[in-house]
Amino acid sequence: MNKLITIPLRDFAVPAPRTGSIEAHSGYGRSAADGIEIHTRVQEQRAKQDPLYQAEVPVSSLFERGGFSFRIDGRMDGIFRHDPPKIEEIKTTFSLRELSQRLSGNPLDHPYCLQLLTYGYFHWRQHQILPNLSFHLVSSRNNDTDDIDLDLDIPQYEQWLDLRLDELVIEAKLAEKRVARRHKVAASFIFPFENPRLGQIELMQTIEQIMGEKQPMLIQAPTGLGKTVGVLYPVLKEALSRGQRVVYVTPKNSQHSVAEDAVTRFQETGAKLKSLSITAKNKICFKNEPICNPDYCEYALNYYGKVYEQGILGMLAKKRKLKARTFRDLGEQYQVCPFELQLDSLNEVDIVICDYNYVFAPRSALNRMTEIVVDQSGKPNLVIDEAHNLPSRAMDYYSPSLSAVLLERMRDEIQKVNSRFRYETEELLDGCLQVVSACRNTDNSKPMRINPPVDRFLDQRALLSAFLSRYLDSAV
Repeated sequence: MNKLITIPLRDFAVPAPRTGSIEAHSGYGRSAADGIEIHTRVQEQRAKQDPLYQAEVPVSSLFERGGFSFRIDGRMDGIFRHDPPKIEEIKTTFSLRELSQRLSGNPLDHPYCLQLLTYGYFHWRQHQILPNLSFHLVSSRNNDTDDIDLDLDIPQYEQWLDLRLDELVIEAKLAEKRVARRHKVAASFIFPFENPRLGQIELMQTIEQIMGEKQPMLIQAPTGLGKTVGVLYPVLKEALSRGQRVVYVTPKNSQHSVAEDAVTRFQETGAKLKSLSITAKNKICFKNEPICNPDYCEYALNYYGKVYEQGILGMLAKKRKLKARTFRDLGEQYQVCPFELQLDSLNEVDIVICDYNYVFAPRSALNRMTEIVVDQSGKPNLVIDEAHNLPSRAMDYYSPSLSAVLLERMRDEIQKVNSRFRYETEELLDGCLQVVSACRNTDNSKPMRINPPVDRFLDQRALLSAFLSRYLDSAV
């Protein structure tokens, strides 16, 4: 019997082989929550205008290939059940013109086009009716819209489909090998010191017991006990026995070294562990500013194509320790982004060491971590180092701040704005400062709860949005 592998349609519908640059309209790595408010508004409008419109329609299709059954699951933004039916994909963007240009090229080279074509193909496969396909693009800047039709060429799509399924077979076989290796490591995993301390023994026994009960745990231990090794040993062994990995998060990049040293200990005693330490983008980026745009950064230009053509992920899979030096060396040699290489090597490693924000921030980079699940159970184990720091960090993630000092620093930059807009820009900045100042309490001696003037903020935001639209449309 074939092994059943379930893949989200978003991960399935990508160019085969990969191509494209790192940029806002690449179609790779976007969150499913992007533009959700605009999606909902458009869907509600469609439903009012057309009784034959249906939103959020689940679709699924099964493909057999190479001893595996690949079930592709997705959800169409909307379908007009006319004769013939029309499937509509809603996409939001800041720059309507740029996204329109991207989608006007070869449809098999862009994930968005492949997603829409796949919805159409699944519908045709199930009903033997060829649907019309259309993008409805909405600008998040000024709510302008554009509609782009897309033709489903069945033979052309099936050529791509054959290539993509062949890729998935290769990925599935690699996933099988990866899980088998983890099981083997877990079976022979030993503590790296001959004589563990009594406190370490008690710590490891407690962790093993609570993991057996599938409960989260909060651990406090004295300095010098060797708690990092004591925690990682049972946590790694349990995760690897399920074919899974461990994610170890710290409050700062500078604190990675303790976990890295512990992993080195395991490796020196024979454990064939693969580890990845993620370095912050602004620290590993080659450019003065970490701006991911192929017009600015040569390392973003055709990133996906270069990684595939040079077999860089295969090179990374052969290494036991992946740290900043490795990614910078490969990035410089092949002119690819070292930060993105870190994220693309996630699937192969057994332990990921990174900052809190890669897990807990609203747009967590690890949310992009997608892999074919074969012979695995459960989820990765998460270890939070110095967890007492997490509440304050989480408040920073989910509580954006606005500073009058930061706004004032923009005043010098405004002098560089084209003279047509400079005076209006200064007026808007003054207005923003006045709104922020209106929140200030007369007693500034200590932090306190305030009632912000929400209406004034919204009014000022509307003025800013209108001005920015005019400024960007002017192309000065």
